[in-house]
Amino acid sequence: MIGFLMILGTIFLILFHSIWNSTYWSRQGIKGPIGIPIFGNMFKYLIGKRQYGLVYEDIYKSYPKASYIGMYRVMNEPAILLRDTEMIKEVMVKNFPNFTDNVLYVSDKREDLIFCNPFVAKGDKWRVMRSELVPMFTPNKVKLSFPHIATTCKKLDLFITNFIGDMPFEAKDLCAKYTLDVVASAAYGLDGQSFTSRTSDFTKLVKELFMPNSLSLVQTTALLFLPKLGDLINYRYIPTKVQQWLFTIIGKVISQRRKANDSSNGDFLQWLIDAKEKAGESVDEFTIVGHCSTLLIEGFETSAALMSFALYEFAVNPHIQKKVHEEIDEVMSKYEGKLCYEAVLEMTYLEAALYETLRLHPPMLALLKHCTKPFELPAQFPGVKLREKVLIEEGTVFVVPVQAVHHDPVVFPEPHKFNPDRFSEENKRQRANCAFLGFGEGPRMCPGMRFGLAQSKAGLVTMLMKYRVQTSAKCANPLEISPTTFLTTSRNGVWLCFKPRNL
Repeated sequence: MIGFLMILGTIFLILFHSIWNSTYWSRQGIKGPIGIPIFGNMFKYLIGKRQYGLVYEDIYKSYPKASYIGMYRVMNEPAILLRDTEMIKEVMVKNFPNFTDNVLYVSDKREDLIFCNPFVAKGDKWRVMRSELVPMFTPNKVKLSFPHIATTCKKLDLFITNFIGDMPFEAKDLCAKYTLDVVASAAYGLDGQSFTSRTSDFTKLVKELFMPNSLSLVQTTALLFLPKLGDLINYRYIPTKVQQWLFTIIGKVISQRRKANDSSNGDFLQWLIDAKEKAGESVDEFTIVGHCSTLLIEGFETSAALMSFALYEFAVNPHIQKKVHEEIDEVMSKYEGKLCYEAVLEMTYLEAALYETLRLHPPMLALLKHCTKPFELPAQFPGVKLREKVLIEEGTVFVVPVQAVHHDPVVFPEPHKFNPDRFSEENKRQRANCAFLGFGEGPRMCPGMRFGLAQSKAGLVTMLMKYRVQTSAKCANPLEISPTTFLTTSRNGVWLCFKPRNL
């Protein structure tokens, strides 16, 4: 009987705490939706019916005049959802010292390697990690890495000719083979064998990363909402097998280069080693492997998704595809058909199309920032003063609803129309700051943006020089986005067909 009463009392206390939390913002004079006990405002997400970013978008649309909204995440955790682009700029740029950390619940007890990733690292650690990676992605370094990209493009061309032809193919799978081989070569100086072997280490180890599976919802919830759930399921952002393999393979490469006394390799791994030695620092193998894991995890997945979504948009917008073909033909004829870094740089319309793809299909539908220093909120509505100052406590989550901003007709007229001209130089100059968030914004903006664009453009040029792309009968239109994954992924794949352009 006593045990039953204790259980009942515990349940009552949890419910009472959750209900009390659900009135937090109203007690502060901040408007927003009421939170449901336990679920907060995330009920549809938690039952697997709606992607977390789309839940944020629903809240965003409910308060069109607000600069920000008081909302509740899982367990009725109070959070601030940002609406106004100026308010987003305040958080991500102007007052960055108050919001230095991203919200990703990973544990250094389970996987300390991931904290070498500047997107994940917190506090002073992220500054150190970012400062070591940024020099790897200067325009000159990206140019020096382009031969790796060009070589992989030849493999991609042969694979399409020999194994795909005009048969239906899943675009994300094809593009992942390409970006994985690029990363293997450009980052480690290795052959990923993605096009030649279904059982290569690279192919086997990353096959399931970020793809929908039976645990996706639980894993995403642990990563973004409930750190204790991560402890319970022993969640790892980088699977143990991938970590072990990276330590083995990178260790071997470093050892071989030391024995051969060879520092002539033009890859990111060598540049990381050279930078350490130039600074008079010891080559910390753990940090090197950590950076290599970042290059692998971040380098292949987001670019593969970007390329596959771009191919889909070209397929359903043939007039846009025609313009891309015309630009490719014009620029490649100038360079006598040779795919080089200078040619890719000149393809400004293709680049604008990739930016527009990121606007419609951002890799992360929302960015989450932790308040790392107390922050005073301005007025929630224009011309309406707060009844008293609201000081946000350290640890509060601020939600930057990327897709909601990208699909806001006030920010981007006709938001569901695929229109690369939005990203012409003239239109970019006229746009408000922090309206486009495909690469993030502020000091924690994606450091590998140049490289990601270069490999994506080169791969698309390789495919579109010879082919037109069309949707296959298996392709859903519009695409259905998986409601359970952390990164934006098509639920049933992106199924397309190539048709030779000379037909």
